[in-house]
Amino acid sequence: AVVSTQSTGICYTLSGVFALFFLIVLILPESPRFQLVKGKEAQARKTFNKIAWIFNTHPLSKDTKIIFQDYKNNYWKQLKDFRKYPLMQKNTLILMVSWMSIACISYGLLFSWAKLGSDIYTNILFSTIGSFIAHGAGIVYFTIQYLGRKTASVVFFLGLGLTFYTSIPCFGVKVTDGWTLDNIVCLLSTVFISGVWGSVVLLTKELSPTSHRGMIYCLASSSGRLGSFVGPYSALLYNEIEPRIVLGIFGTIAALAAIMACFNSDSTGKPIPSTPADVVKHTGHTKIEDDELDN
Repeated sequence: AVVSTQSTGICYTLSGVFALFFLIVLILPESPRFQLVKGKEAQARKTFNKIAWIFNTHPLSKDTKIIFQDYKNNYWKQLKDFRKYPLMQKNTLILMVSWMSIACISYGLLFSWAKLGSDIYTNILFSTIGSFIAHGAGIVYFTIQYLGRKTASVVFFLGLGLTFYTSIPCFGVKVTDGWTLDNIVCLLSTVFISGVWGSVVLLTKELSPTSHRGMIYCLASSSGRLGSFVGPYSALLYNEIEPRIVLGIFGTIAALAAIMACFNSDSTGKPIPSTPADVVKHTGHTKIEDDELDN
């Protein structure tokens, strides 16, 4: 078999990127919580000081006492807590929908690159430029910081839906011999996809209490995995039905996810919750939830 020069170059480039990530992981400090769970308080103190040095903050003094509470909740008790605390249940369900929606759209678009324009390598370049605009230029960071986690996720979802809806009337409008206007509009959606991933993942971290974070992350990421399976199959409809219908499906998924995100809690400016009760305290609650806290 003959291996093209382009394929070889892509393989070498990806290998270099993965090697760079591997080196970065080696530099990162271990989780101080993991060290405390294992009873290694001295190492945890060193890790805290290393993190303080990275972020240019004050290190822990020798007299500072580290208070650690281990949450030994079994699987069934954690499931029962979702019924006991409806607010945590509601937030988790909305986050699961958000993960599933953005995974479906992003993976659906990923497997549509061959259908968007005449050259798949140019499509990848467009996507890379969109990701750089979102992350390298700081658009995602500043939007989340300025609008807040919840509002940013809604705005990015709405922008993503609007991008796909805009591509429908632009469908077939030629820009060059190999490019149409809807191709370019769809590829620019990577900016909003990056924004949704950034805001939703951050919201998941900050709304999940420490005692249940593992379970909530598993539920959210599993939903995202399900969406990543559905997305590519949706992209196959390009060859079976009118392509504008597929664009409309992706736009509708993003719009519905934006509406769902409006009912989520906001973690902006609030401390990370340790227990489900902290979620209720930090994000606001109704009178019914007040009674739950007393129990």
